[in-house]
Amino acid sequence: MTRKKFILPLLILCAALAAAILLCACSSGGQSQAPDAAPSATDAPTEPPTENPIQKQLAGMATDEKIGQLVVAGFEGYEVDETFASLITDGHIGGAILFSRNISSAQQLCALTNGVKETAGSGIPLLIGMDEEGGSVTRLPDDVLSMPGAYTLAQSGSTGSCYNGGMQIASQLKAFGLGTGFSPDLDIWSNPNNTVIGERAYGTDAQSVVKYGIAAMKGMRDGGAVPVVKHFPGHGDTDADSHYSLPVISKTKEELLSQELVPFREAIKQGVPAVMAGHLQCTQLDEEYPASLSKKIVQELLRDELGFDGVAFTDDLTMGAVAENYSLGKACVLAVNAGCDMLLVCHEYENASAALAALKEAVAAGEISMDRLDEAVTRILKMKADYNITSAPVEAPDVAALNARTQAFY
Repeated sequence: MTRKKFILPLLILCAALAAAILLCACSSGGQSQAPDAAPSATDAPTEPPTENPIQKQLAGMATDEKIGQLVVAGFEGYEVDETFASLITDGHIGGAILFSRNISSAQQLCALTNGVKETAGSGIPLLIGMDEEGGSVTRLPDDVLSMPGAYTLAQSGSTGSCYNGGMQIASQLKAFGLGTGFSPDLDIWSNPNNTVIGERAYGTDAQSVVKYGIAAMKGMRDGGAVPVVKHFPGHGDTDADSHYSLPVISKTKEELLSQELVPFREAIKQGVPAVMAGHLQCTQLDEEYPASLSKKIVQELLRDELGFDGVAFTDDLTMGAVAENYSLGKACVLAVNAGCDMLLVCHEYENASAALAALKEAVAAGEISMDRLDEAVTRILKMKADYNITSAPVEAPDVAALNARTQAFY
C-alpha cells in the first residue's frame, strides 16, 4: 500500500514533465528560434532604374513607323486631302513642309496646321515647318507682316535686334502651330555673284555671321521653335543655284574650316539642335557625292570632327542639284547612310511615296542597318520632345498684335 502511494505521485510528476516538454516543442515548431537578424545594407529597398522615355517610345515602334519618321513631305492645297492624310496615318511621316501653295490667310493657315495635327491623332506628332527666314524668304500669309531679312537686321549692328528677330520669327511660327522655319541661314555672302543666298546671309565675312546669325539662332531656340542652320558646309561662295544645278566648291578643307565652317562650328558649340546639309559638291572633301549625300561630309566632318549629334536634315531632295544626277530613291538611301536623319521631299505625292518605298526596301535588304535607323529616329524623337512638338491644336492668333510686334523691327 505504501509502495503504491509512492508510485502514483511519481507517475503524475512524469506526466506533467512530458506535457511541459510537448508544449514547448509545439510552440517552437520543433526547432530552436534564433533572434531576428538586423537587415543588411543589401536588403534595403532600391528604386528601379529610370527608363529613358525616348528609348521606351522607340522600342514600341514598328519598323515602318521608324522609317516614316525620316521623311518630311510637302503636299498640295489649303487643307489635308485624302492622299496626304494617308501619308500621315499609313506612311507615318515625321514632318510636313508648307509652301505658298498651302497658305491663303492667317485663319486658313491655323486651320490647316490643326488639320495636320488632328490627322496625326495620338500618333507621333509631325514637325510642321516652312521656310521662314524673313525678308525675301517667307511663307507667311499676306495678312501677316514678315520680319526684315537677315542682312538688313545685321546692318543695325545690334546682336540684340538679331536675337529678338529670331525670337519674333519663332513667335510667328508657334502662333500658327508650326515647329520650325528651317532657318537661320549661316552661309557667308562672300561671293557677290551669289544670288541664291545674297541678303539671306547675316554678313559677308565669318565674324559677322557668327555675331549676328548665332544671336538669331538663340532667339529662335529661346522662342520655342527648332532652329535649323543651313546650308552646311556653306553655300555663300557659289554662283550656281542648287534649286536648278549642282554648285561646285573647290576650296580645301583648311580653307573651309577658316571661313565657311566657322559659323557652323560656333552653332554646334552653342547647342544647335538641327543642321541642314546643302546640295553642294565640295570636291576637296568628296569628289563623288554632294554634301547632303556624303558620308565624308555629314558623318565624318559634321558629326565626328565638329561634334554635332543633333538632327541632320537634307535640303529638298527634289531640287535640280540632286534630281538631275540621282534617282530619288537612291538619294534617300545615300542621305541616310551619310548621316542625315530627316529627308525633305517637298514636291509631288508620288515622290514622298517613292522615298518611303525606297527606304523600306533598303532597310529590309540591310542596306540601311537597324542601328542606323534607330540612331536617326532617336534623334528625331528627342528633338520633338525637347521642343514640345505636339498634336495639340492652336487657337487663331491675334494678327494685329503679332504684326505690331513685327513692325517694331522696321
